[in-house]
Amino acid sequence: MRLSSPFVLALAAIAASCAAAPTGPTGAPATDPPEEPPAPVVPREVPVDPPSGALGTAAPVEAREKVPLKGLRVDARPGDFVLSHAGRVAVVSARGHLVDYGPEGGADGMVSLQSVLQMGLGVATTDVARVELVGEKKNVVRVDRAVRGQPLTHVSFYFFGPGDALWIESLAVTSPEIEPVDPGPLGAAKRLPALAVTLGENIHWGNVPTWLEGAGPITRAFQLRTEFVARHSLGTAYALCSEEGPLFARFGSPEYGFFEAALTGERVVPVVHAGASERRRVAVTLSDRSSGDAALALPCRAPTARRRVTLPTLPVRGSRIELARCDGAGRRRIYVELAAEERMFGKTDRAVDLPEGCFDARFVAPGHAPGPWIRVESLAAEITRAKPSAGRLRIAVTDGGKPIPARLLVRGKDGTSDPDWGDEPLLGAALNVVYLDRGERDLFLPPGKYHVALTRGFSYSAHEEDIEVAAGREVTVRAKLERVVDTKGFVSADLHLHAEPSPDAPAPLAERVRSLVSVGVDVAVATDHNAVTDYGPTIREMGLASDLVSIVGDEVTSPAWGHFNVFPLLPASVPLPWIGVLPAEIFAAARAQKPYGTSTILQVNHPRWGGIGYFELLRLDTDDLKGWLDRSPLADMGFDLLEVYNGDHSRYIAGVEPVLRDWYALLDAGFRVVGTGNSDSHKLVYHEAGLPRNMVFVGDDVKGVVSEAAFVDALRKGNVSVSGGPFVRIEVAGKAMGETIPPGEAEVVVRVDAPPWIDVDRIELVKRGKTVRTFPIAGRKGPVEQRSRETFEKGDWILAIARGTKTMDAYVPGVPPLSFTNPVFVR
Repeated sequence: MRLSSPFVLALAAIAASCAAAPTGPTGAPATDPPEEPPAPVVPREVPVDPPSGALGTAAPVEAREKVPLKGLRVDARPGDFVLSHAGRVAVVSARGHLVDYGPEGGADGMVSLQSVLQMGLGVATTDVARVELVGEKKNVVRVDRAVRGQPLTHVSFYFFGPGDALWIESLAVTSPEIEPVDPGPLGAAKRLPALAVTLGENIHWGNVPTWLEGAGPITRAFQLRTEFVARHSLGTAYALCSEEGPLFARFGSPEYGFFEAALTGERVVPVVHAGASERRRVAVTLSDRSSGDAALALPCRAPTARRRVTLPTLPVRGSRIELARCDGAGRRRIYVELAAEERMFGKTDRAVDLPEGCFDARFVAPGHAPGPWIRVESLAAEITRAKPSAGRLRIAVTDGGKPIPARLLVRGKDGTSDPDWGDEPLLGAALNVVYLDRGERDLFLPPGKYHVALTRGFSYSAHEEDIEVAAGREVTVRAKLERVVDTKGFVSADLHLHAEPSPDAPAPLAERVRSLVSVGVDVAVATDHNAVTDYGPTIREMGLASDLVSIVGDEVTSPAWGHFNVFPLLPASVPLPWIGVLPAEIFAAARAQKPYGTSTILQVNHPRWGGIGYFELLRLDTDDLKGWLDRSPLADMGFDLLEVYNGDHSRYIAGVEPVLRDWYALLDAGFRVVGTGNSDSHKLVYHEAGLPRNMVFVGDDVKGVVSEAAFVDALRKGNVSVSGGPFVRIEVAGKAMGETIPPGEAEVVVRVDAPPWIDVDRIELVKRGKTVRTFPIAGRKGPVEQRSRETFEKGDWILAIARGTKTMDAYVPGVPPLSFTNPVFVR
């Protein structure tokens, strides 16, 4: 529990009030008049002048709608401050961070850029003490943050300045009331503490790779002394440099599917008593073209000679030019990546101002092998040789002669690398996967040998074949997929999905919809972090309303208690409270939402995922659940669904087992919680939408798309099977999942089905958390049915698990099949 939680603060307030009330001999309040209170102590401040020469204007944010920025990443709200200059707009939040930055009337792609103070190798914990407008023209935002446990204040100024860039100037200030401390050696006299800090930035680009001068895109733990850091995503690019010179950028080890934020800071500087440290100045530029264009606009270094170079553009979508500094020994140091798409410039060339010196250049483009390195001055003259090479791959997927959506996976073989269509999705293509919402596509592919696999979720057959692509040649793959698993009465649903409104999910809404339709998901619940998202308008614009149902939701992302999905919500709903609230308050807020009120669904997400897992944070003790509940006054178990299988565990399936055991313990204790499995997809690749998914029984008589009300009702009843490949169901005495039977002996029937490309090698029966039967499956040719007779006592429950050993490489390499039912209960 955090020390700043409301519960602890409330206890502290009660304790303080008790201690402050003197009593007489009988315990009644004393009647003596209170002493005259001492005069309030007004702490002295070390004067800190704002930077001079700030440009543009600044004002408090009155409403989000009045900030001239577009996009789902705009975070401005009343209480923040907006800076404007030369067609650029920036927003500094009431918490003191840069949260929005873009061209006036254009897209904002900023997530959060934080000026930070580091002590040792860690970022100091600070609390906002002041955010206000300062300077002669009141066009500078000043942010004061008090450093916890230290006599220090971290002061930052945000303003537009030289080069029309946004500048951040920061320093550390000590308190004049600083107290002497014991230096440690026995008998040594007390002295004023020696204070030293590193000033820097924590740069959250939004789960996209950071580009470093000298290294290129960073996808792993790394550190480098670099001229600048940059990034490009969702139509907006940024770059940052330091006026002092090169930056030192550090990156931690990223989790699978996520990219680490850059932490900068080059020097440890002293902070004098009753004074201030040196100042740090960094500049942030932006571009709607590329990270390289933003980097070339950086104003940090002293003016140097520049030369104008004309570079050719290409008609290929997503074309870029990589530039590298070169020397006489043939060594290259990667510099920038520039936009080079003809459509963007409306002509076959573009001009760029480069620093003096030797530069090599090469073309790169999605689905192409990079072109050769050529001196930048010769690129236009050698355009034929310089172009990146590719062949074409035509895909057509049908069922019964009609095009159907599908997912394409392309893997290199015999020495050919996997293709790379880019980390940022483009019309369904990302890395080596393409989502075909119309079943047809014409793609560029680098020359080489490949294995292609086409699938449509877990109910269809797969098509696999080897191809060879030559430069300038075309290869056609025609795939006929068939529905081979009967799921009548069930709809497939992913209840945990992210897209662009989430700060760590750079997937535009259209790409998210495309990914869902292509893998056969019927119902999608949008659950962005502390944001209410509706896929409905996008689905209708794409003409896919007959393929996908959208349900509006919100992932309440609490830093203290974990993550919780709340749905269905009204599209215009305000996100639920998530800071400074207790679990009971989150749950109560969920039950008060329209349109379902107390019937609103509440799901606990990834409950064992460290600092964002509800069960981990509450120290859930499944060995003594009753005792744990008795000694855990903040634990609220009034949730409906438990995310047992999160897509992050698909490649490490053993990670599901601890949550299965938690679920079993809850069921044993009488909590009828519906177990679910969801992708938690943040991107198109890494966490694939629909892996796993929920098969929810809505009734054999449902025609067309299911209604939201019918789906919610079915989900609550618990007739739900979680599918990580196989489709498994259980009946006991004719009763389905979520239903109840009387005690006694009864027949148990387990049915499992899966397409031929999904392995099923055993079925397990689990009663009251114990595996009571295991049925080996060998040589499966179609649906499997296993029957047994079991004896049940009052309070029992039973469910089935289907497992496979061979991984589902036609879909997501390295993922073994795992599916399980919800239980049938015994009265």
